[in-house]
Parts: sequence; C-alpha cells; structure tokens
Amino acid sequence: MIAKKSLYLVAISLLVITTSCSRNDRVEPPKKDNSGKKWADMTNVDVSDTDKNISSKESSNLRKEIIPRPPFPATEYNRLALKGNGTVMGVIYVKDANGEKVYGQNTRLYLNPVTSYSRQWYDDSYVKGYQLTKADSRLYNYMKFTTSDGNGNFAFYGVPSGSYYVIGSVVKVRIADKIYVGDGGIVKTKLSRNIE
Repeated sequence: MIAKKSLYLVAISLLVITTSCSRNDRVEPPKKDNSGKKWADMTNVDVSDTDKNISSKESSNLRKEIIPRPPFPATEYNRLALKGNGTVMGVIYVKDANGEKVYGQNTRLYLNPVTSYSRQWYDDSYVKGYQLTKADSRLYNYMKFTTSDGNGNFAFYGVPSGSYYVIGSVVKVRIADKIYVGDGGIVKTKLSRNIE
C-alpha cells in the first residue's frame, strides 16, 4: 500500500513538472549567447526587429508608422523542433563604396525560424523599413544566438532542419538572409551587404 502511494506521488510530481515546463510558457531572452556573453551586455542587435541598430541612411528611409505584429502563432511554433544536428557557418561583413570589406567583429547574430510571424518581420521591417511592435517573448524559445569572432566568422550548432533567417549587423547596418538547413547538414553562408 505504501509503495502504491509513493508511486502515485511520483506520478503526480512528474505531471506537475512536465506541465509547468510547457513550450507555450512566456520566457525572457536567454541570459547568455553561445559565446557565453551575458545577454544584458549585448546591445548591437535588438532581437525583436533590429530597428535600433540601423544606419543613419536607413533611419532616414525608416517609415514612421508602427505596424502591429500579428498574434503569436503558438501552434505553428509548437510544430518546430527545438534541437537538431545541423550546423550553420558563415562570415558577416559589409562592403563600403570602395569595395572594401568591413567585417563584423564580435557582433551578435541570431537564427530565426521562418514562420508566418518571422516573415512579417522580414517583409515589413527588414525589406520595407517599417517599425514593428515588440516581439512576443515566446519567440526566444525557438531562436539560436551566437557571436562572431574578430574576423566576422560565426557558427550555430545543433540546428534543427528547416528554413531560417540569419540576422546580424555591422557598423549599424542590419543584414538578414534566408537559408535552409537539412537534417545533419552543414550550411555555409556569407552574410553581407553593400553600403555607400
């Protein structure tokens, strides 16, 4: 009888633990990125929409209207795998008017799964220049973060298969690119943009 009660208590405890750790819970951004740097110290990429990190030329083209984000599509995100065995490696830089490369040294980057929610950010904020309302904090459960080295090289490990936006910035110019990662695949990318 005592063994049954103990087993019952263990089962109830596990049920409470697993339901309280649901992926739908709101979370704060990670405390550290893949390089071990504290998230609070990382200021050159705003993971919500990077609008704080644009050049003066871009800011002059930035539209004043603020577009609301759609409701967070929890069902769509719950279908995404959180762990994988893919790798994304690359280099981030901009080219100045003389064709010289300026590498993103020790810049923060993130990998954002392509969904209806992130496509709105890409289309309306990155491409069209609109500001968006703040991103839902549940988004951070599905993003990966890293920091480039002194030569602009970066890598993300343990990436689930799927399509992603790779996003970072160099000299206050934000750069984004869409990539696809296959199961266990290694994707090499150049995250670059021409500036004047």
